[in-house]
Amino acid sequence: MTQFEYLAIAFSLLYSLAALRIIGGLSSALSREVRSASHLILTGTTLFLVAMSFWVFYSLAEVEWSFVGFLVALLIPGTLYYCAATVVPSDAEAVASWEDHYLATRRRWFLGLAVWGASAAASASVNLGMGLAHPARGVQATAVTVGLVGAWTENAKVHRAIGVLFVAFTLVAIVAQLQSSWLA
Repeated sequence: MTQFEYLAIAFSLLYSLAALRIIGGLSSALSREVRSASHLILTGTTLFLVAMSFWVFYSLAEVEWSFVGFLVALLIPGTLYYCAATVVPSDAEAVASWEDHYLATRRRWFLGLAVWGASAAASASVNLGMGLAHPARGVQATAVTVGLVGAWTENAKVHRAIGVLFVAFTLVAIVAQLQSSWLA
């Protein structure tokens, strides 16, 4: 077993727990009486980030691992689990209004998104020696910027615009993957 395969177990567990947390809360979040478009966008975005990050994790297969590199890389799935736990509480059935839940937790989720973007950037630098001009830096910078803006604004129009941005980003990423080998 290679060092990457050994370390991948820890990463896989965190990614799996994050995905299960989200999927486990979907039936409650989709309930007609309490659902919220804003919350569903964050939920879908978090699930997409989990899937994308897990896929991109394979780029670390040839890394010469150090303890610091491992810790920096582990921040990525750890932060995504934090985001998943923020967007879907452990007792999802007890949520009376997903819109109220969104309003109460959005600052924590958006700060988690900013930390995820910074963690991805740090891991890419430490583990892959990625240059600042690499296209992935745009995704990382966008996550940090949108995370900070989303955390510090309470303007509903800004949050709707962020939701549209998330949906557009997800669609562009899916189309880009279908048309190229960017994530292959």
